[in-house]
Amino acid sequence: MVELEKIIWISIILIIIISVKDKIKLALPLLLVIAGLILSLTQLVPSVDMSPEMIFYVVLPPILFDAAWNTSIPDFKKEIRKISVLAIGLVFLTTTIIACIVHAIIPGFSWPVAFVMGAIIAPPDAVAATSITKALPLPRKLTTILEGKSLLNDASALIAYKCAVVAITSGVFSFWEAGFQFISSSLGGIIIGLVMGFAFLKLHRHFNGSSSTETFAVTLLPFAAYSLAEHLDCSGVLAVVILGMVLSWNSISLFRTESRMQMSHFWDVAVFVLNGLMFLILGMQLPGIISNIPETDLPALIFYGLLLFVILVAVRLCVLALFPLFSNKTAEKKQTFLTSSKKEYIILSWSGMRGVVSLAAALALPFRDDQGIVIVQRDTVLFISFVVIIFTLLIQGLTLPRLISMIKPSVSDKEEEKELNLLLFKKLLSFLNDYETDNERDEIALKMMVKKLEKEEIRLKKHDNNLQFSHHTAWKKAYFELELDLADCQRQVLIESYHQGAFSLETIRKKETELDFWTTTIQHEIESSGRYSE
Repeated sequence: MVELEKIIWISIILIIIISVKDKIKLALPLLLVIAGLILSLTQLVPSVDMSPEMIFYVVLPPILFDAAWNTSIPDFKKEIRKISVLAIGLVFLTTTIIACIVHAIIPGFSWPVAFVMGAIIAPPDAVAATSITKALPLPRKLTTILEGKSLLNDASALIAYKCAVVAITSGVFSFWEAGFQFISSSLGGIIIGLVMGFAFLKLHRHFNGSSSTETFAVTLLPFAAYSLAEHLDCSGVLAVVILGMVLSWNSISLFRTESRMQMSHFWDVAVFVLNGLMFLILGMQLPGIISNIPETDLPALIFYGLLLFVILVAVRLCVLALFPLFSNKTAEKKQTFLTSSKKEYIILSWSGMRGVVSLAAALALPFRDDQGIVIVQRDTVLFISFVVIIFTLLIQGLTLPRLISMIKPSVSDKEEEKELNLLLFKKLLSFLNDYETDNERDEIALKMMVKKLEKEEIRLKKHDNNLQFSHHTAWKKAYFELELDLADCQRQVLIESYHQGAFSLETIRKKETELDFWTTTIQHEIESSGRYSE
């Protein structure tokens, strides 16, 4: 009950911080971590114990599922080589290099403990980079790589972490056994995700079209997939990721409109709150982490953390230098010195922020081995991991938005949206031309619809940012804003009618929902007009 009260108060602080975020103009994850550090140093709010079980079994599944749900499968397949380099090759290479350096420079660090240290800080956070770059103009290709590697690098790092922990507790390490465990755990997670995904597709027909039932079932699935996979010694991360991709691939044909809208709103709020709480609580962990570290050791441990941060950046830079091999060099010969592939290289190299998964792995490190002997390096591993996380978030996180704005990567989303709209118009006109009517009324409606679509198609094709189109866009925006004013007027009438008791609440709510849908549609139209006019 005490922990619940702490979370409630921290949630209130989270709301306050979010409300002032735009005035401070700082990426939300960074703002929350800094606020958490300030709260921990001033001890204004008692810290919440960040248990590994809570992060792995409660926080991680919905975040991974939401990321997988919003991942484009075709784009993921197209960039699979780069994603594999980042999520598997880079993670294992980083783990090995960090282990070698830590074993050499930090007194008392055996090879198993050194590999645990490497596995903890090897994976970039699945949320930090995408949260910081979400509002920034990035090419779809780059976004796909950032999100795709975030889905998989946690899996590879956590498997390496488990192998190293087994070596610490048992005192025995086998390279071949670790390799077999990686393959079996990965395959097992993939199979569980596929089985649960396709099982849901088969069972879905029995939900009787209830959007509430569908939303509740989809909410439970990532937790069930992660828990089942972990109990079977498989990768829970991969199980959730594959499950999310299977359902996302079938979502357009599987779920009804009401269900998709309900699930979209629910997941937006749930993931937003989870991410916010985790970054805020992460910053508040400082007192508990530092409590067991002698003050005389702090400068040296902070230096080790800074050194490991520099090594992480250097290793990432070197590995990503291979990326131009996968780029289309022929298409870039006529470009300036800073080609698109070089811009990708720079941004990806500086997008390696660490976060809650690394801290959870450090906190999950056992206190004793199988013989009951205390693992004396545990506190040191935990503190250095925390220092590395803070350095990556504050140094890379604070400078990444500025870096992106300086190099200005090319973005073609607007042209892509126009192409999609033209394709839709073409298919709609083809559908209507083959549409058969039974009476004169339907024939008139059909002709009116065809005429309207043809006018819209011509307008879209003629769009070249000239004065005439800009004038049309300005007029269209004014028209939509007038519609919003009409909706607000109706909403005010609803409020007055409800307060006067003139109509039942059920009738008021029904009309309110209609106005909400209308307002949302108008706002999307205004945003679309704004994108075309830019």
